Amino acid sequence: MPIKRHPNRPFAPSKFPVFYGWMAMFAATVGVICSIPGQTIGVSVFTDYLIDALQLSRDALSSAYLIGTAMSSLFLTKAGKIYDKFGARFTAILAACTLTITLVLFSISDQMTESISSWTNISFSAISFILVSALFFLLRFSGQGVMTLASRNMLMKWFKKNRGLANSISSAIQSFGFAVAPLFVAGLIHSTDWSSAYLIMAGIIFCFIIFAYIFYRDNPEECGLIPDGKVIEEKKKKAFKESNTQFTLEEAKKKPVFWVYAIAIAFYGFFITGFTFNVISIFEIAGYDEQKALSIFIPASLISIVAAIAGNVISDYMPLKRILIVYLSGCLLSCIGLTFLSHWSGYYIMIVGNGTMGGLFSVLAAITWPRFFGRKHLGAISGLAMSLMVFGSAMAPLFFSRIFTLTGSYQLAGIIGIVLVIILLLFSLKLHNPQEDSKKG
Repeated sequence: MPIKRHPNRPFAPSKFPVFYGWMAMFAATVGVICSIPGQTIGVSVFTDYLIDALQLSRDALSSAYLIGTAMSSLFLTKAGKIYDKFGARFTAILAACTLTITLVLFSISDQMTESISSWTNISFSAISFILVSALFFLLRFSGQGVMTLASRNMLMKWFKKNRGLANSISSAIQSFGFAVAPLFVAGLIHSTDWSSAYLIMAGIIFCFIIFAYIFYRDNPEECGLIPDGKVIEEKKKKAFKESNTQFTLEEAKKKPVFWVYAIAIAFYGFFITGFTFNVISIFEIAGYDEQKALSIFIPASLISIVAAIAGNVISDYMPLKRILIVYLSGCLLSCIGLTFLSHWSGYYIMIVGNGTMGGLFSVLAAITWPRFFGRKHLGAISGLAMSLMVFGSAMAPLFFSRIFTLTGSYQLAGIIGIVLVIILLLFSLKLHNPQEDSKKG
């Protein structure tokens, strides 16, 4: 039985003064930015405050983060199927409600731990570890996972020929939002306290729930429209052809190209999570202060914006393999920068690497799956890819933390990253669009 989504409530997108896809693009961008409290870049600013308030070691907090994030990754494929069934609006609102409640619980996590510890006579640190693991699960699943998935997929469904252009605009805004987020959250904490900062963010996400109900729509067809708003004439310079074969999740999983792209995209989640979660500690070991650590996101975001715009626009006219190779080159620079961060050149290498990697990640994470496998099962396929990325991000904080504990620096993390990226680069050279195989078949 088909699910009624009521796309014409509270207004009909077909009567919007301009093609509604551009409004959907704006709404999706807001959705991704509002997922920041559930992203590592939003969590990292609270790391040291949570360590103090919950009486946990850095390794213990990283372990809790691993457990919560890894658990969330197990449910994202299912969440993708729910998205395919119920659409972007329902899925985004459900995720935002969960995220709002989770942020409120984080704000009183120390008080909850104290009460439970007194009532059960179990040590404060044991209760805090269990509680924060559960909260990290809800935070990562709702924020990093489902809100991002619903928002990004909605944008992809509203465009075909102009998909790269729309995603470039969205990615540029997202990059700026993610770059200033650490300084914004740090400002909230310094002007109030960490608990109040969580409550303020909960209030922002609550407002997003209303915003999502008003402006989110799953796809143009249910609104009586078509992607791009009109049939676009063939350009002299031929745009990359839209997918014809609609792959199921099981069919996509049998394609090596799915796994190489998914692991490459997951590497971004792994590296940037490990780096961001421990960013203050990483820079302190390298001889920099907190302001220098948090400020690295600003110049990197400027490069990321340029890379995102260029990558999205040219993605309409060339195979994604070329973009993947440049993206992996950015990953390689980031790993080299981490390895030599104590040297002045390492700082600037990392800025270029993080910017390139982050900008082209936004291209590959959004465009790869509809281009290669079609739109019909987009939620399930992108959900599995995102679950791999989330699992990678789950492993990263403890991985970085243990390396620091054992070696006294983070250089080994950079060296291991270099080896992995080189392996992915070698595999990427033989990849091609699975749509070509379906045509041959």
